[in-house]
Amino acid sequence: MAGRKKESSFQTAARELLKQENIDFNEWKKNIINKRKLAVMSDEDKEWTERTIDEEAMKLVLEKISSVPTSTANNH
Repeated sequence: MAGRKKESSFQTAARELLKQENIDFNEWKKNIINKRKLAVMSDEDKEWTERTIDEEAMKLVLEKISSVPTSTANNH
């Protein structure tokens, strides 16, 4: 059985701060995630878009480099 990921210090602090304001951390978290998903789907989250494209571009380049035969790679 997989264990639950340990909550970060910031999440623990946020949980306590929200608790003091009678705000449920899980509801707050769900709202944050929903807002981010909507921003991504409507192409408003440029930072996420750029990070994702960079990550996928890196994967593509590494995949293509690793599939080049060594004799071909040495001739260039």
